[in-house]
Amino acid sequence: MPMSINPKPLLNDTTPSGYNRTKRQYARIFLWLTSLLLITSHPFLSLPTSACAVYTMHGGTWFSHKNFKWMSASILSFCISLYSLALRVKSDTIDEGFAYELKMSLEVRQRTVEITWGGILLLCLVLTVKNSLDNRMAVGKET
Repeated sequence: MPMSINPKPLLNDTTPSGYNRTKRQYARIFLWLTSLLLITSHPFLSLPTSACAVYTMHGGTWFSHKNFKWMSASILSFCISLYSLALRVKSDTIDEGFAYELKMSLEVRQRTVEITWGGILLLCLVLTVKNSLDNRMAVGKET
């Protein structure tokens, strides 16, 4: 007698209610830290916080546009933190008396990258909070 295999247990498409939302909230907390650390020029500290955001989002549903948006922001933050740290390390290894212009160009590039991405990320996070507050106000007015 042939055994039939039920594919249902193999495909676990059901996730608990609020599972992806919780992952996004944790990722946003890590991205808040990352953006503040980048703006204050701490790429060594922003690297683990952005890695935590990537790790938090990697287990979520990839086909959700909200998850995709925050996963993309997490991956970009990690790459930019790594790039900024590499520029910082390279700048620190250059002798200021020997190649002052090169050292300063690396430092300017590093700060530009940090401030630009930190500002964009901070703007996205602030707009998310504003949107959330607007939605709560709209729901409060309807009832």
